Amino acid sequence: MRSTSGEHSFAQEARDALRNAQSALSDLLASADVDGIKPIDISRRLGINKNLAWKAARFSRSTSPSTAIRYLPGTGGVEILLAACAQNGADDAVVIEVKRADRVLRECVSKHAGDLQTFESMLAAGQSGIQNERAALENRRSHFRSGSSMWGVRADLQFLTFALMPSRVRPGYLDVTQVSGFHGFERLRPDVPWTIRRLKANNDSNTDIYKVVREPLDDECRSLGLPPLFRDYCTQPLPKLHQVQSTTGWLYDELAPGEVGREGKTTVVLGECYRGLLPLEPSEDNRSGMYSLTVRTPVRNVVFDVLCHESLTQLGHPVAQVKGILEDRGPEREGAGSRFSRFILAPEPAVALSGADYLHTQWFHGYGKMFEDALSRSGFDDTSKFRGYRLQREFPEFPCELKFTVTL
Repeated sequence: MRSTSGEHSFAQEARDALRNAQSALSDLLASADVDGIKPIDISRRLGINKNLAWKAARFSRSTSPSTAIRYLPGTGGVEILLAACAQNGADDAVVIEVKRADRVLRECVSKHAGDLQTFESMLAAGQSGIQNERAALENRRSHFRSGSSMWGVRADLQFLTFALMPSRVRPGYLDVTQVSGFHGFERLRPDVPWTIRRLKANNDSNTDIYKVVREPLDDECRSLGLPPLFRDYCTQPLPKLHQVQSTTGWLYDELAPGEVGREGKTTVVLGECYRGLLPLEPSEDNRSGMYSLTVRTPVRNVVFDVLCHESLTQLGHPVAQVKGILEDRGPEREGAGSRFSRFILAPEPAVALSGADYLHTQWFHGYGKMFEDALSRSGFDDTSKFRGYRLQREFPEFPCELKFTVTL
């Protein structure tokens, strides 16, 4: 079992150092007769910079540790504040205590984190509730911005919708219809090709890789053997797509380089059907169905939907997960934990879709209509014959994997 004594030691030490520094600064402001007033009035009474007065007030009054540390004045600012408060009548003992508490806090930051930004992230990770959620969202938003700059691409939405139905051409197997892609895909550099879809099907033990025969939903793409663009739902001119098949069973769809910025913003949608792709009956190496969406692109939102036909009564409620894939570990062994990094957890259980919200998303107008069309072209029943489940995340960490697991 992994020890957590180090985590507890940091949390307690950081909390004590931060609270003592806040308390000492609050006493200093009170001793100088500027406690509890607006920052602009603190600035006027003490004759200090408005920004320093604002930081001092926010730091001393914040109840969230990760918020408080964000407003800690710099060492130079603390010296200016101490001198101003002393001139305004602050007690010498209070001034000395602020110096001591500030030194202890900065030593704690240096010891555990090295810098204030890292220290803030460590504090946020140990919090619970809405404050921690807000801090985590802001961290993910920053990750999106920096990732966009580094990789040269970004998108408003990445999406994937699966529909599972008993095969009409191969009894005992599943037919699968899939629509996937990006809405509002934008390049920041012109020389960037981008993989928008990878596909592989295999059994639980990875010993058998099922041959994926792709049947594009678009009539012209199907008849001419073109990549499976769902052309009616793509921007014009159509995105240029290349296909690559590896010897390991992976199929890649790659978007070619193109125009940068908002002028080159595009929506690329793939639509295809796989007939008799996966066995439906359970066996020793086929006990569950796992359907995944890999996020390797900086995106503002990701939506992953799985629809199960009403006749598939043997399929249970899907279990949803979001996992980081920063590293590639060896095969999973009993007692050794997952081969996936565990720093990300699902934000919430899979949401059952129903009523007016069925297959609707605010980030892509016509998303539901698009999938109704996909079911029709596949010869599937309409959405009223399916039960649906959704996993979504705003500013998802990347790379990560969203996964539904359905027990057979």
